Amino acid sequence: MKVRSERSAPSEKIECDEILFEKLRALRRKLAEERDVPAYVVFSDATLREMARACPRTTAEFARIPGVGERKLRDFGETFTGLIASYNSLS
Repeated sequence: MKVRSERSAPSEKIECDEILFEKLRALRRKLAEERDVPAYVVFSDATLREMARACPRTTAEFARIPGVGERKLRDFGETFTGLIASYNSLS
């Protein structure tokens, strides 16, 4: 019998702003297509849900999201925080 810890819980259990999550997914899809890689290579759903929950405003806050390392911070930090800021200014 396999036991799941909270840490490995399915990403859909992370409560977040679902509208923002879908916008982040669309951005991820666009970036993945541009780079010709699968979407999960950009970010996992769990990472996107955490972004939609935490709504990082700065790249420093973005860096604290699980799944964001130095490379992804450099490559995507401003793009994703910009989308989040734009979404929050409209909400």
